[in-house]
Amino acid sequence: MTLMINKTAYAVMLSHCQAQYPLEACGLLGGRDGQASIVTAVENILRSPVAYEMDPRQQIESMLYIENNGFDLMAAFHSHPHGPSQPSATDLAQAFYPDLLQVIISLRDRAAPIARAFLLTHEEFQEVSLLVV
Repeated sequence: MTLMINKTAYAVMLSHCQAQYPLEACGLLGGRDGQASIVTAVENILRSPVAYEMDPRQQIESMLYIENNGFDLMAAFHSHPHGPSQPSATDLAQAFYPDLLQVIISLRDRAAPIARAFLLTHEEFQEVSLLVV
């Protein structure tokens, strides 16, 4: 399995994460034909550098926006401002959408962010390919 993200959407996602630094940023990716092409930023209501919770109203509005514009919900994303681009124990415990890909962006080196994609299966994350096209 591969998550494809077009270059513009990838840049928007990284820009949102950088703008929220040192807090965790979050949002959703929508697309068509297996390629994510739109990013919806969602407020992290925890305003924390080590945890996030999407604003419920904005999350629903983002999901409806994606659907109403003919896109599929492809992934959720969030940043780890000081940590690695891999799921934390909290990420695993709070993975409420088991079929939705999760993109984690490490900003440990802000000049060279690292994004990786994961799928939650059987209560563990499995990495999937992330391809910027």
